[in-house]
Amino acid sequence: MQIMSGAPVLLFFDISGGELLIIMLVVFLVFGPEKMPEMARKAGRLMNQMKKASSDLTNEFKKETSVLQNEINAAHAKVDEQIESVRREVNRTKAQVVNDMNVEAKPETVADPVLPAEEPTSAKNVAAEPPKTENNTTKTE
Repeated sequence: MQIMSGAPVLLFFDISGGELLIIMLVVFLVFGPEKMPEMARKAGRLMNQMKKASSDLTNEFKKETSVLQNEINAAHAKVDEQIESVRREVNRTKAQVVNDMNVEAKPETVADPVLPAEEPTSAKNVAAEPPKTENNTTKTE
């Protein structure tokens, strides 16, 4: 039942109350008052059968979708399990690589001896030395 502009309107298969009254009047005129109760019973049975078929169809649909949902949930659980397994393996491998890197970096290695840096010869050092001669003696003037 739907209310539009303050007046209730019956909607059944998009048929309003006025249209329903006209249909009932036509049925009354065509079949007469004697057949009306029998027609109403048949209409009631038809409506009950339609309602039962609709509920059966809905229940069957729910049952089938629940089976599919269970299969989807089982597949989802398997995928989650595989992802967790891969995650554990990656973490284990990562820890092993980090551990191996730490072991390789810690062994005692002989460091290269650091040689003292030679002093660069500058003009000052050259001037302080006495000049050398051929016979390796110094000349003084």
